[in-house]
Amino acid sequence: MRRAASSVDDGLCSRKTVTSCVSIGAFHAADFTAIRDDRASAWRGKLLAMSKPTFLLVHGSWQASWSWDPVRTRLHAAGYPTLAPTLPGHAPDAERSAVSFADYESSVLNVLDHEADGPVVLVGHSFAGAIISRIAELRPEHCQALVYYSGFVPRDGESVADNLPAAMLEAIRHLSSSSGDGSVALPYELFRGGFVNTADEASARLLYARFAPEPCLPIFEPLALQHNHRHGIPAAFVACRQDSSLGPGVFHPGQSSRLDRPRLIEIEGDHEALLTNPHALANALLTAAASESVV
Repeated sequence: MRRAASSVDDGLCSRKTVTSCVSIGAFHAADFTAIRDDRASAWRGKLLAMSKPTFLLVHGSWQASWSWDPVRTRLHAAGYPTLAPTLPGHAPDAERSAVSFADYESSVLNVLDHEADGPVVLVGHSFAGAIISRIAELRPEHCQALVYYSGFVPRDGESVADNLPAAMLEAIRHLSSSSGDGSVALPYELFRGGFVNTADEASARLLYARFAPEPCLPIFEPLALQHNHRHGIPAAFVACRQDSSLGPGVFHPGQSSRLDRPRLIEIEGDHEALLTNPHALANALLTAAASESVV
């Protein structure tokens, strides 16, 4: 595991040094007396985090890293480190016309390869289910578990578009063709009725203001997943009972049934439960990470 080989220097001592000291009984309580309380607290926090996997959280369409903030707060409180990159083309003023699925992959792989300390619990929301499927294809040894939260589970050679209902696919094509850069802006009526249908009107308006147009090209790109779901990586699927974004049954059992014996976790919430019911979603992720089928 990468965790065993890495050495984190926080100004006190490296993780490798700490491990050695503890193993020979040379790390005495008196050694803490010269360490300021704040640095000692930080050290103890890092030592605790060593025993828990990192959640690598990949956001869905029209969103960015910010959408995970309420869930991350709760995961941190439970002692789990998190990483949540913003995918290319999802910043407010980003260029979107040429963004590809490979750009998404590179963005997540960069975080996985250079920022994650050991294997991760890889979580994909909605469109990002396809992204974590590809990451598992490319870096299976770095994935402790896969969690699909209302996520797409494409088969080899399929695109996300191949898994969309006809009405949604038609809407995406129309919205893309009528935009200046080919991107897809989510209409408020669809957002309100299908994505945040459990939120009050004021909250829905505030959230909608943060949603950005979605790059179109990655939606239609076929994905190479020849070995996916055959790497022996445990998987979980989080299904939201009030999710009406694509119609009944599209995500569960439509997508969840494509996984090999996943742990199914059902929660109260709509498609954007990470924002409208983050407590329930965070608990679901913690359940997935702690389950015998995952760790």
